[in-house]
Amino acid sequence: MAGGPAATPQPDAPGGDPRLAASIGAVIAAAEQRLGRLDGLLLAVSGGPDSLALMLAAAGWQERNAASARLLRVATVDHRLRPESSAEAAFVAGLAASLGLAHDTLPWTGWDGTGNLAASAREARYRLLLDHARTHRLGLVLVAHHRDDDLETHLLRRARGGGLAALAGMRPLRWLGPDVLLGRPFLDMPQSVLKGAVAAGGIVPVDDPSNRDMRSDRARIRRELAVDAGLRQRALRGLGRAKRARAEGEAALAALLADLQDTGRLRYADDGAVLLDRAVLAGLPKRCAAQLLSRAIVAASGSPAPPPGRGVRDLLGRLAEDAGPDLVATLGGAVVEARESDILLRREYGRCGIADLAVGGATRLIGRFADELPAPVVFDGRLAVGLGQFAQLPGARLVAYGSLGLGGPRQKCLPVLVDAAGRPKAAAAAVAPRLGPDVAPLAVLPLAPHLLRRDLPPADGLTASSP
Repeated sequence: MAGGPAATPQPDAPGGDPRLAASIGAVIAAAEQRLGRLDGLLLAVSGGPDSLALMLAAAGWQERNAASARLLRVATVDHRLRPESSAEAAFVAGLAASLGLAHDTLPWTGWDGTGNLAASAREARYRLLLDHARTHRLGLVLVAHHRDDDLETHLLRRARGGGLAALAGMRPLRWLGPDVLLGRPFLDMPQSVLKGAVAAGGIVPVDDPSNRDMRSDRARIRRELAVDAGLRQRALRGLGRAKRARAEGEAALAALLADLQDTGRLRYADDGAVLLDRAVLAGLPKRCAAQLLSRAIVAASGSPAPPPGRGVRDLLGRLAEDAGPDLVATLGGAVVEARESDILLRREYGRCGIADLAVGGATRLIGRFADELPAPVVFDGRLAVGLGQFAQLPGARLVAYGSLGLGGPRQKCLPVLVDAAGRPKAAAAAVAPRLGPDVAPLAVLPLAPHLLRRDLPPADGLTASSP
């Protein structure tokens, strides 16, 4: 059922609870440590009480910090899964307008009725928000997840046998892409605080009945937490322990990566490959070695998900047992080659090759990437490619060099820009001359350094987005 304003909301309506504004300011400050000064931020607002509290708090923060205020935009993702969704988006648009905020509705039309609906909707929601943030050059997206959401996530992952990182739940700040951060300013607050802020503003929020559908694991856990105070306290303690352990482990890993890079034991190749001194893994505790290897595989492959933990442990065992230089293994979309003195991790071309990227439909990277590359886009999740003069070429695509039937194992994975007829127009510098004198070189920036350190705290002056 769509909600509606019961009274004209005031931009500083939640000002009676200073925690809201303080939390907004804190996450902005943390984001700017990684991205530099933000031009603005995007608020994800569905119309429920949590996201309405976010919008009111952000508008109030902006009002109180007018001298240094950032541009605020509001976006509502309309999943079109309920008849009321369009009216709810319109309600948010009207409320945003009353606060002087620009609003856009982002429709999702991509579900084909197969697979996990909740997971597909979540993936689509973040993809739409990321693209919208890039379109408007907004480096930070704020969402309204709160402590109760975090508790539910902790218990869900515990029931599914999640490891330490999973049990630590949500992060207050994480990367949506190499250029855009996702912020959760309310993770330390119970939902009751957010509901109270909305009530104080005289607003009736959207009521989504799917939140009470007991066919959902999350809805069942939400009900159990509401009626079992003991479960809630145990979950709070468990979540707190997991968060502290994750923070300690990731701080140590960030320091290790900085040291490895400074001493030349960790290196990055121009084609996105990662090179790691072979003695490094052998000298680390098993858990730390597994985390490092897992992250290195993600960095080399560009995969959105880490490889299976069992596969990583098995590979570590093989690396420890085989002292020779001939070990070659594949895992998580990467090829791992144990050489005489180092380990090379590179993208696996695979039987199906690498997906093409339609240039016209790809959003441009923002921030430092836009400063360093002309019209940059992400290819294969692991390379930032500057399209330059070809950004507006009709029908242009980025394809893998191997799709042309050319190249060795590493060269196959390099990007080539082709026109609508499939003719090469530009390519990575290593292969452009082989395609003819008229094929221009593409500016390419590997994302492996960012992917390897993604979501880790900065260490020794390195920022989370520095190369």
